Amino acid sequence: MFFRLFLFLSVASVSLAAGNVCKTSNVVNRLVNSKPYYWPATWNETQTAPALEMGQTCSWTVTIPQGYYAKLVINGQTQDSTSIFQTIDTAGNLMRTSQEGMQPYYFPPSKFSVTVSNQAAATFAFRIEWKLLPTNPTLYTEISAIAKVINATNKEYYIGCESNSGVSLLPFPENINNYYSLRSTLIFEGGRIQRGNYIGNLFLIYQSGNQYITSSGFDSVVIVNLEASNQTNLLLIQESRYVENLHYVELVPVLNSQYKATLNSQVKTSALVSTSSIKQTLIDIQMDDNANITVAYGTPDPMVFDKTYTGVEFRKLLPIMYDTPVLTFVLDSGVAVFTFQA
Repeated sequence: MFFRLFLFLSVASVSLAAGNVCKTSNVVNRLVNSKPYYWPATWNETQTAPALEMGQTCSWTVTIPQGYYAKLVINGQTQDSTSIFQTIDTAGNLMRTSQEGMQPYYFPPSKFSVTVSNQAAATFAFRIEWKLLPTNPTLYTEISAIAKVINATNKEYYIGCESNSGVSLLPFPENINNYYSLRSTLIFEGGRIQRGNYIGNLFLIYQSGNQYITSSGFDSVVIVNLEASNQTNLLLIQESRYVENLHYVELVPVLNSQYKATLNSQVKTSALVSTSSIKQTLIDIQMDDNANITVAYGTPDPMVFDKTYTGVEFRKLLPIMYDTPVLTFVLDSGVAVFTFQA
């Protein structure tokens, strides 16, 4: 009798320690009562992520009705170098991570997928909530040679931007090491969400390291921030014809310190850009004497740029203090190393 009881308890404890088991090809539809969907069903956000049995590949396809978006939060961590959590949105944008700490993802219609593939034991749980998309734009704006800067995430909004030659978007997160809040801002090519072509979000644009330029045939974009955050994330909006051939490098000021930035225009013309409100003083620049540097207080366009200098001419002017909402340096060739003081 004792042996049988000991054997039962041993098997039970192993089963509990083994973790949750899941499967592929799950389909999740919006719940009729509009309540969130949880996996596993016994988990909620107040709990730590439950154990997931080793050696599994599981997937969920989540449908999103027209007029809605889905908000996903994942809590989990893998324990080996080959295991992943993965999401794919309706535009085919793929995100892979090895740990998740409840930073939200936002998805427009009509679907997205969640996949977990783990070799070793892991922890994993998620929550999906469906919410209504905004229907009416809060602002329409014309983009021209004058650059616009907006706070990308401090409030909910629905903005339409139009120009004569396409639109350029370049995000500037408050924290370059933690910019998850940019996920809430979705981008659609075209004049409205309902008829627009979903591209992605500002998180993906920043992660790419490049500005976003509207596709051929699209002269307008819709920018929709679905959830306000307390982050001061900025978005630089420009007419694409002035900047489409530039590779941008972000200038990140460091208060009460000297800091450097490097431009490399050996292959493609590069531009150093800042949208900071901090006063900055350029105290040194190392560049070829005969290379040209253009300084623009906004979009690098003949109507708004300051002047173009050779390396020799520009060094003679230093130090120079800059206090402008948008500051751009365009290097036509070679390499330049800037030293600033803030």
